[in-house]
Amino acid sequence: MVTAFIDWNSQIHAACALPTASAVELTRHTLSYVGRTIGRVLTGIDNARRFDVTLRLYHGWYQGFEATSRRKAMIQVFAAADFVSLSTRTNVVIRPSLNFGDALTSAITARCFPKLGCNLPNTLRKDINNKNTIVEKMVDTAIASELVDLAHREPHRWLMLIGEDDDLVPPIYVAEGVREEKKGEKGKVLLIRKRKETPFLKLDQLRYAPS
Repeated sequence: MVTAFIDWNSQIHAACALPTASAVELTRHTLSYVGRTIGRVLTGIDNARRFDVTLRLYHGWYQGFEATSRRKAMIQVFAAADFVSLSTRTNVVIRPSLNFGDALTSAITARCFPKLGCNLPNTLRKDINNKNTIVEKMVDTAIASELVDLAHREPHRWLMLIGEDDDLVPPIYVAEGVREEKKGEKGKVLLIRKRKETPFLKLDQLRYAPS
């Protein structure tokens, strides 16, 4: 079993979609890119093992309490996606379940907005220092929290973090450390990023390139 924690904004850029693409086209192109990346990396590590992959998608999905165009596009694309062929590798199966990272798996029920189905609205907002700039908030920390939490709760599960930001390196280190302390069979912890230059960081045995 594999859970892939995906920094969606970084993958939009990594997938190199056309700048003129609509929100739906952008989402479809990026999801296809992510599926191919997951299949390629997992098969490269062990082409004899069958992998069952759950996606968790982190992004600025709400501006205030209003769903963004990208969230609406993701729901539409997921509903029509061909998950059988998404990974392009026969031993890698991606589950057709849409899991937005603003719905935290271990948060208590009282912290959820039932009508939205999430804990973290307003993850896309105006920068307090520049009202003309829209920024993401709480996205990296949501990934970090859930990655470390799942490392503790399900030691056999493989954890795959797909993103480019160095802010995602500390939780990867901690998740790896948690797994080192577990006895018996332990799932791998993987960091998938395009960036080749990682000065001052020891990412050997952790970092895998998407292509």
